[in-house]
Amino acid sequence: MPELPEVETIRCQLARKLPGEKIERVFANCPSLVFRGYPRKGMLAEEITGKKIVSVERRGKYLLLGLDRGLTLALHLGMSGTMLFRDKNAPRDRHCHLELFLKNFKLSFRDPRMFGRVALFKGQEFSLLPGLARLGPEPLSREFNPKWLAAKFQGRKAPVKSLLMDQRIAAGIGNIYSDEACFLARISPLRKAGRLKPEEISRLDAAIKKVLRESIAAIGCTFRDYRTSEGTLGGYQPRVYGREGRRCKRCPGTVVRKVIANRSSFFCPKCQR
Repeated sequence: MPELPEVETIRCQLARKLPGEKIERVFANCPSLVFRGYPRKGMLAEEITGKKIVSVERRGKYLLLGLDRGLTLALHLGMSGTMLFRDKNAPRDRHCHLELFLKNFKLSFRDPRMFGRVALFKGQEFSLLPGLARLGPEPLSREFNPKWLAAKFQGRKAPVKSLLMDQRIAAGIGNIYSDEACFLARISPLRKAGRLKPEEISRLDAAIKKVLRESIAAIGCTFRDYRTSEGTLGGYQPRVYGREGRRCKRCPGTVVRKVIANRSSFFCPKCQR
C-alpha cells in the first residue's frame, strides 16, 4: 500500500488544487531515507522554491509534479506514505519529510516507514529512479491486454501473483489488487504463469481492469495506513485480501493465506484453480 487506485485518487485530488500554485517555501528533510539516491538532495528546497506547479501526473505508483522550467518532482509513497493538504500553520511531525508551502495551504509528504522516494528531474530524465524508468504499461491502458500478458507469462514458472506484482509487467499493481484480480478471475495466485490458458489470461486481464476501476471509484482501499490527501479513508472492500479463515464470498470454501514472493497472499483453494 498504496497501489495504483490509491495513488490515482491522490493524483486526482492534487490535480484539483495544485496546478497554477506557486511554491513559496519548502521544507525538505534531506538526511531522510526517502531522498536516498538523489545526489542533489541538499539543493532540493532551493531548486523548487519559487517554481509554479503546472501539472500532476501518475506513472505506476509514482506521483509526478510537473514544475515550470521543465522540472519534475517525483514522489513514491512507499508502504505508508501520504500526501496531505494541511493548514500552513499546522505543526510538522517527525514523520514529515517534505512540505511545499503554497499560497493558502501546504502539501505534506509523510512516510513513517520511509520506504518512499523523492527526487527532482529535468524533463523526463528518470535514470536516478530505475524503478520509474523501467515501468511496464498502465494496467488500464490499451497496451496492457491479453496479448501483452501472454507474452510476459510465456514459459515462466513463477507464480501468477509474482509476475502481476512485477512493475515491469503491470505498473501500479501490488499485493492487494493482485490477490483481488486472481480471485475475480478464479485463478490461484500460486499457478505457474506459463501454464495459464489463453481464456484464463483473458479473464485475468478483465479482472485486473475491473478491480482497479472499482477501487478508483471507491477512492482506494484503506487496509492499514492509507489516507487520501484530504484525510479520508478509502471505501473499497476486498473480496479476498485479508480474509484468512473466513468463508469465501463466492463458494463454501475458506480463504487461506500463503506467502508468495515474501508477501502474504489470500485466496480460496476451492474456487481458484
